[in-house]
Amino acid sequence: MIYAILGPTCSGKSDLAEKLSLKLNYPVINFDAFQVYKELDKGTAKPSKELLESGRYFLYGFRSVLEPYDVMNYQEDARNLLSKFNNDNVILVGGTGLYLKALLFDYKFLEEEKMPDDFLNDLSNEELYKKLLLIDKEDAIKIGPNNRKRLLRALYVYKIHGKSKTELNNNGKNNLLYSNVIFIGLNIERSLLYERINKRVDIMFDNGLEKEVNSLFSFYGNKLRAFQAIGYKEFNNEGSIEEIKELIKKNTRNYAKRQMTFFKHQFENVKWFNSMKDAEGFLGI
Repeated sequence: MIYAILGPTCSGKSDLAEKLSLKLNYPVINFDAFQVYKELDKGTAKPSKELLESGRYFLYGFRSVLEPYDVMNYQEDARNLLSKFNNDNVILVGGTGLYLKALLFDYKFLEEEKMPDDFLNDLSNEELYKKLLLIDKEDAIKIGPNNRKRLLRALYVYKIHGKSKTELNNNGKNNLLYSNVIFIGLNIERSLLYERINKRVDIMFDNGLEKEVNSLFSFYGNKLRAFQAIGYKEFNNEGSIEEIKELIKKNTRNYAKRQMTFFKHQFENVKWFNSMKDAEGFLGI
């Protein structure tokens, strides 16, 4: 059986995964986009060093911040890992819904050659918008008439593939590749979730988040993609440490809302639980 444990940040996913792993002796595979980086510790809430060294945890802290890593890389790495476990008897846990979607569903990535600099440069934004409306009304409405870069890309995708971006995005992305998946979702009461988020951020600072960020920015600069993670990017703002801390809390709360929106829209057949105790009871832990 493949157990996929999902939910917003601070909902208790990692604790539930560890308890289930101990009960079943299953490996735990990460699907958090920033916990893959070995240099990001204090701000990503990775499992403890002891757990990561237990031999049961995979795809945590294995990539350098200097190495580009995205959902395509993750899909390849995670599917290769799943196959090593015969696509069975594993626990997936994390908060990056797109990574989980790409892993478990028939999620194809279409690469196209670089768009020429002069592609449709004789058309105005309004003309590009009207052209896209005829090809892909749904995407055109999402983009609007003023985002020239996205309008051009959508039209270029159609030119290269002969299908609209909406058609391509819907191709196979709701077809689950594995029949043995149980989706377990944690959706705890919002006020309690926000309380946990605020407390976790305080603990991160107590454990040396500011020192870690200063060291990373000093060594690597602050422009790397990995440093767009919540808990790191906020240090690029001017302000006191208390203001940065409050900004991290606010951004994390907003992120938790976006996570739930994605999970509920993109995943069917999730068994949602309002408390860790209820989820543990269901799993017999």
